Amino acid sequence: MDAKSLHGIEIEKQKGWVYMEDRKTVEEVMHQMTGIEKNNFRNMEHISGIDLLLTSDNNGTVKDAQISSKFNELKKKLQETNQLTKEFMAMLKQNHK
Repeated sequence: MDAKSLHGIEIEKQKGWVYMEDRKTVEEVMHQMTGIEKNNFRNMEHISGIDLLLTSDNNGTVKDAQISSKFNELKKKLQETNQLTKEFMAMLKQNHK
């Protein structure tokens, strides 16, 4: 395990994980990430609503292919963001033990 200093915080790298010695910093990052998780959840609620609006009630097809295509790109990026957020929080929680 090697230790380095980054902005006055001791950081150790072991098995691909980075460990911060400053627990208060980790706790604050986790607090901020919780806010991001809440925003991600709200964003996905809005995405679901838009998804319904872009689909025709009559036959379940999209109302506008070009708009739906761009919307699906956005939806995919938000899903990727949600996954990365979960992975980052898991890393922080592992670090915080």
